[in-house]
Amino acid sequence: MLNYTIVDSDSALAELRASWRERGIVSVAMDFEGEFNLHIYGEHLCLIQLFDGKSYYLVDPFTLSKESLQEFLEDTSLEKVMFDCASDSALVRKQYGIIMEGVYDIRVPAMALGYMGNLSGLVERYLPEIPKQPMSNKKKNQMTNWLKRPLRPEQIQYALSDVEHLFTLKDLLIAAVAEKGLQTKVAEQMQVVGKSKGPDKPGWTKFSSWKYLSKDEKVFLKHFFLARDGLARKYNVPAVRILEKPLLLQMAKNVPASDIDFHIYCGKCAPRQLNELVETLKKAKQEALIELGRS
Repeated sequence: MLNYTIVDSDSALAELRASWRERGIVSVAMDFEGEFNLHIYGEHLCLIQLFDGKSYYLVDPFTLSKESLQEFLEDTSLEKVMFDCASDSALVRKQYGIIMEGVYDIRVPAMALGYMGNLSGLVERYLPEIPKQPMSNKKKNQMTNWLKRPLRPEQIQYALSDVEHLFTLKDLLIAAVAEKGLQTKVAEQMQVVGKSKGPDKPGWTKFSSWKYLSKDEKVFLKHFFLARDGLARKYNVPAVRILEKPLLLQMAKNVPASDIDFHIYCGKCAPRQLNELVETLKKAKQEALIELGRS
């Protein structure tokens, strides 16, 4: 059982950072837990786990200001050791406009050494003495609702376990990278870790078949996607509960010609939202036709 301290105010975070400076701590292990369109609409930072080599901390972003989080996450004087920070950095960039700095992502040296798996596999490879977490428990906690307070003990222990071994893994990976002469390669890649390679792509362009769609299909998919997204935002529910992605794609390829056709596609939508969804999609169809010059 890992003991921890809750950090739930701007002043508490400021005091923690001051104590690190006083003790000469310049590196902490860090991980995030978030909500990704599973229980409510959108993506939300729900928890920050920290380990300074001696003590564990849980930072509650719901009770902190954006300014406090930004000052911490953009602090270049404090190294944050993470594993695969891409989704975490994208989350705070999109939610808060925060560009994380001072990140050492151990996935970079791991990939340089040929490892392409997840954190659990990396722990198993380099720290085989650590007991493996049952897959059922891991899956359960990945799907858990991190928005709820108070967090359950099992949630907390799962979250803290993600930072427990990061320092040890970092040391082992750095040694292995040095042995193979890969320091320069790793250092170069670490310069851009967690940084956006350009503007974030809109959701409708992230469909796996996007590049294979015709111009018309792309325009209809965009407008149907935006219509669904707007309704999900309005009711604060995951977009998939409004309309599943495969159905959006089918609609873009076979555009409904009548109200009955729309109702067929929307048959699994909650009854209280069904008519509104149909009307919203009909409007989206007209907007697509206008964009295509066919109104």
